[in-house]
Amino acid sequence: MKTFTHSAFVVLFSMAIAFTLIACGESSTKPEVDEPVSSSSTDALSSVTDIDPVSSSTIIDPFSSSSVIDPLSSSSVKDSSTPLAEGSFTDSRDGKSYKLVKIGSQVWMAENLHYADSLTYDFKDAQSVCPAEFHLPNMEEFQELMNQVGGSEVAAKALKSKTAWPNGTFGDWNGTDEFGFNAIPIDSGNGNGTDENYWTSDIDFHSSITGMMMKINPYPDSKFPCYDRKNPYEDKKSPDKTCFVNGEPETKISVRCLSDIVECGSITYNSNTHFCQNSIIYSLCRGRKFDATKYTCKENNLYNIATDSLYKYSWIWLNPDIHYDLMQDPRDGQYYKIVTIDSLTWMAENLNYVLDGSVCFKNDSLYCDLYGRMYTPDQARNGVPQGTTDTSTIQGVCPDGWRLPTYDEFYGVSGSKPENTIYSQYIAFDTNDQFYDHLNSTGLSFILGGIHSPNDYLISQGFEWYGLNLEGGIIGSNFTINVYYHYFGGSGGIRNNESESVRCVKQ
Repeated sequence: MKTFTHSAFVVLFSMAIAFTLIACGESSTKPEVDEPVSSSSTDALSSVTDIDPVSSSTIIDPFSSSSVIDPLSSSSVKDSSTPLAEGSFTDSRDGKSYKLVKIGSQVWMAENLHYADSLTYDFKDAQSVCPAEFHLPNMEEFQELMNQVGGSEVAAKALKSKTAWPNGTFGDWNGTDEFGFNAIPIDSGNGNGTDENYWTSDIDFHSSITGMMMKINPYPDSKFPCYDRKNPYEDKKSPDKTCFVNGEPETKISVRCLSDIVECGSITYNSNTHFCQNSIIYSLCRGRKFDATKYTCKENNLYNIATDSLYKYSWIWLNPDIHYDLMQDPRDGQYYKIVTIDSLTWMAENLNYVLDGSVCFKNDSLYCDLYGRMYTPDQARNGVPQGTTDTSTIQGVCPDGWRLPTYDEFYGVSGSKPENTIYSQYIAFDTNDQFYDHLNSTGLSFILGGIHSPNDYLISQGFEWYGLNLEGGIIGSNFTINVYYHYFGGSGGIRNNESESVRCVKQ
């Protein structure tokens, strides 16, 4: 098994891909932004992930809406709601039965999945291998499990089986299994059978190439113990610790499936469509959880309860110390935060206008909510060829009154240290708080939204989409450029069939 406990870079077709460990239990405070107005995009989101919206001061609501999606209180949910799975479950696909265990509000399989006689799975297969009415847990759901059994520092001992783990030079590595989870060791490749790792449904937030796993801290002679970036020199020989690490997608490890049906107080709900907060069940909004004490969902967008103004998810990237204004794209009604830098006004987020042929990362509109849409150079310039004499007037895909930036304008605002001037500090993909040490002093809030490269060979290798949160690019009037973490460079440009982001400037 291969996991990565420190940041490392590998070269793959001239792109830098970072494999970074996400330490267990790490948390940060999200930046606060002005109370925003939401996109009116009607894209449906296919993924169910958590985002915790932030707010600060308020603005005038530029438009209103109706059709509020009311929360489901315990009194409004019918007694006939789907009951929790109990005791055991039989997989209709192959007839295998699994013991079940309820821990907190969750119902887990109490043994590893062994569908089609496989005991371990690569990251891709793990995403879809759980049977109907169960799913592969995300990091948040695993973290809830850890919290329920006492926290990540003691979760391993509580979750591990009472026997089968090593008991020798480094002490007794067996657990108490007091909750019935029965985490058993699997062969780690060094003959000691001391590892147990479970795939999560999350990609590595620092690189879309690797997947995240929940790890039971292995016996100390294993290569890959839990590692805490905040305390890198702490004793790693703890039999009690759990953590999250990332690994190569071809790595085969265990899968534990979690029931779709979750308990909220005395009632149950389906986690694919609803969530629980303060013992009240709410419908997901745009496929996400939200803070229901601050927001309500109208027509698939979030509204601030106090002001009735809307919230746009992409505003998580903004610098809370910068003043932003608003503009509206009259073509589709979407709103964008804008910022003026040295008398030139920029969109402070990527364009999200639906142009025929434009794409969302991995064709998942969840990414468009945060990173905007991706365009080929020809689409971005609306057919105007590169090399056109007057490059300061190319509107391209931008709305009326806006245009594509020039090479000099982009480099003029980014300077020699873009990590200080234009990069957003926030890099997470919705689930955990993750930050780079970026200053974003201009407020441009540039993000690394990945690349779409429909090259036949890359597609065959599974790299048609790559670089999320590590590599991105921008298409201007007289330039295309790939932008890498902390520096510019690499291939020097975007191929004609590749798709990347667009920022517009005011005419």
